[in-house]
Amino acid sequence: MTPVDNINNYSIKELLDILGRDYQESGIYIDFHSSFSENPLKYPYRSNNFTLLLINQGQINLEINLIKYTLLENTITIIPPQMVIHFRQFSDNINFTAISFDKSFAFENTHSQNEKSTFILLAPNTVNKLSLNQEQKNNIHNLCTLIDRKNNQKSHLTNRQVAIKHLFSLLLLELLDTSQYNYNTLKRNLSRKEILTIKFLELLQKHFKTERLIGYYASSLCVSESYLSKVVKEITSKTIGQIIDDAIIVEAQLLLSNTSMSISEVSDILQFNSTSFFGKFFKRKVGCSPRLYRKGLL
Repeated sequence: MTPVDNINNYSIKELLDILGRDYQESGIYIDFHSSFSENPLKYPYRSNNFTLLLINQGQINLEINLIKYTLLENTITIIPPQMVIHFRQFSDNINFTAISFDKSFAFENTHSQNEKSTFILLAPNTVNKLSLNQEQKNNIHNLCTLIDRKNNQKSHLTNRQVAIKHLFSLLLLELLDTSQYNYNTLKRNLSRKEILTIKFLELLQKHFKTERLIGYYASSLCVSESYLSKVVKEITSKTIGQIIDDAIIVEAQLLLSNTSMSISEVSDILQFNSTSFFGKFFKRKVGCSPRLYRKGLL
């Protein structure tokens, strides 16, 4: 793969332009794929929306934040925003459904009593890969078909949006039930501490390049630094400092792996004071210098 200058961050509309599809103004997009003559997304990219991939037949090999996944028939994978997605290979017999929407759409179109369930399904930094039985697969496929049909109807926009809201809520409930089928220990309701931790992780995903002090996140979430630190450690078993460092290292590895940026440019984009300090930080966390890390990928 030829390195690119940067990892692009696409909106739903920009992704649809690349795929040659029309934008659907309802806020959710359903696309049914049966084959590809050429991979239209051969370079790694970020997206500001949730991506759900329902595999009806065949398989997809991809990387998400450098972790390799093989998506097999009768599975659905939920990929949260801002993860770097790199589609590596589609099998010749691939048939899958892609569902895309952003966070605001998800919470604006979810019934209030299901909001905590939505937090569970759409947690940041978590890729949920679920196995489906035939009934679950059919239910999800049928709901996607109905949402797509409503998207393409010529009826009044408000009427379509009401229908899509109810269908989307049903889709989330079906996914939640599927999650509980896959993971018997999955809770339907989250505690306040778990929700606070999720909100912290969402903020971190947006601001870790420029904001590395606990005070920024505590102030944004209207809690004290000590309380936020205690809660996050209790829920994740990691300190906030460790979580911030992990986010920086993953981003550094992605930039070194998938772009033509120099090590100095990677250091600058991650807001390090010097390339030397970045190199020492990287070696302490990864075990080798940025130069050797990149060389090992060649």
